[in-house]
Amino acid sequence: MSIALVPIGLVAYFQTAQLDDETRARTQLSLTDRTEAAVAAERSVITSVMGAANALGTISQVSGGSREQCSQALIEYVAGEPQVSFAALVGIDGTYLCATAEVPEKTSSERALELLAQPQRSIFRIEQPPISNEPVVVLLEPVFQQGRHIGHVAVSIPVATMRDLQRKDESAASNFTDVALFNADGELLKSNLGNEAIRPLLPDTIALASLPGQDKYSFLARSADGLERIFVVSAIVPDILYAISIWPEDSPELNALRAGSFAKALPLVMWAASVIVAYLAVNRLVIRHIRTLRYQMRSFARDRRLPAQTSAADMALELRDMENDFLLMSDSILQDEAQLENALREKTILLKEVHHRVKNNLQLISSIMNMQIRQSDTDETKRVLRRLQERIRGLAAIHRQLYRTADLGRVDVRELLEELTQHITLMSEQDDRKIEIIRDLDHVEVYPDQAMPLALLTAEAVANAEKYIQRDAEGQARITVSLKRTSDKDVAFEVTNTSNPEHLPVVDRMGGLGQRLIQAFSTQLGGELSQGLSGDIYRVAVTFRISDFKPEVVDY
Repeated sequence: MSIALVPIGLVAYFQTAQLDDETRARTQLSLTDRTEAAVAAERSVITSVMGAANALGTISQVSGGSREQCSQALIEYVAGEPQVSFAALVGIDGTYLCATAEVPEKTSSERALELLAQPQRSIFRIEQPPISNEPVVVLLEPVFQQGRHIGHVAVSIPVATMRDLQRKDESAASNFTDVALFNADGELLKSNLGNEAIRPLLPDTIALASLPGQDKYSFLARSADGLERIFVVSAIVPDILYAISIWPEDSPELNALRAGSFAKALPLVMWAASVIVAYLAVNRLVIRHIRTLRYQMRSFARDRRLPAQTSAADMALELRDMENDFLLMSDSILQDEAQLENALREKTILLKEVHHRVKNNLQLISSIMNMQIRQSDTDETKRVLRRLQERIRGLAAIHRQLYRTADLGRVDVRELLEELTQHITLMSEQDDRKIEIIRDLDHVEVYPDQAMPLALLTAEAVANAEKYIQRDAEGQARITVSLKRTSDKDVAFEVTNTSNPEHLPVVDRMGGLGQRLIQAFSTQLGGELSQGLSGDIYRVAVTFRISDFKPEVVDY
């Protein structure tokens, strides 16, 4: 909808701009016409005086006759022109050649001397002339004799007379603040309010000397008092005399000129309003519901909470179908997860039951072997059966640990080794051999594939240590079982027992099986085996790396 409004907005903009330009042109034309009407009487007097001065300059008795004839001609002219107060023929050096009244031999005005030296028509103002003693506007008309510039005809018009002319002109009635006259040099000649009172109303940053140039025009500017006003400039005598009218800040014309920017911007404002309305509509009908649906999805993904259906009356049919599909999908996911959890719980129970039954069977076998040990007559038979019984108890301890743990896939080796070494401690106390068992075990979790050989390795290594242990120089018999994590994945396992290097025990030939089992279990762990006598300590050490889970590959 917003895109569709763009061509309409462009058409409206261009039509508004065209209408605004026409309105501005009409307003400016009206202002200039009213300004010219306001100074029509002054224009008539000035042009009449200029024509008369030109005629006076060409009369032979003025330019070449006696002083008395020249003065008489000027007096007759002034008598017939009630707006003129004084006339004279002045040389280029400022000497009065003739005049309508008694005057000094030469003018003392520096401004007059400057203009008299130029062979062109000019107009200026004198604040305190020697004849009339009131401000006058002086018009200078150049006089030539045989092509040579000999002076000017000077005609004075009182400023008060020019003000009366504007007040008497009924057609000049308007709502402007004032109309002022100025020359091409920017000198203010006349204003109804007075020169000092009108200066704050003139343009602040535009000098009067820069305004001449066009016949008539208007412009907006800020006056020296800080208000925005309309100024209209009209040429009374081109290149010589100009009029400027000042219109107040509350005039209808000023509002007409200002309205252009707002009128041009109105289509853009309307288009922006349409975009906002479209956004609000899309937000209410689409985005708001999509945001709600997104929140429901995040909530379901975070805590598996089934959201309630929130279909609003203003929701689009497609979004309502999407929400219903999501609710159905989430309900189906919850049911599938519940079935998976139930299946996993049943699997866990079955696995625990398997480990429990295996542990019971191994304990039963251990009990039967214990009965057989008690019925055996020879020590060798008892020793062999007890070694076998220790291995079976190691397997039973693993299955007991798997039965107890919550995570059937991981085994805490520390608890497993503590249980194995605890049995050896009880056996040594029963035999009254007083063997001290020292445990230094870290928490290490491994998969059952490594837990099984590690438990059997521990049982075999501790059994060998118990069999060949000797008291050290202090008379102590100690077995130390150590399990340390050297890095994130590396583990060091060690079993040591005290020994007497001077009287080493005689190794039974049957003991070769234990050594082979230790080597085999170390290989299953994926570790490196090192064993031997170091001083009075016999050490069996295996370093291995915790392996990741490796599923069993079954060949069919």
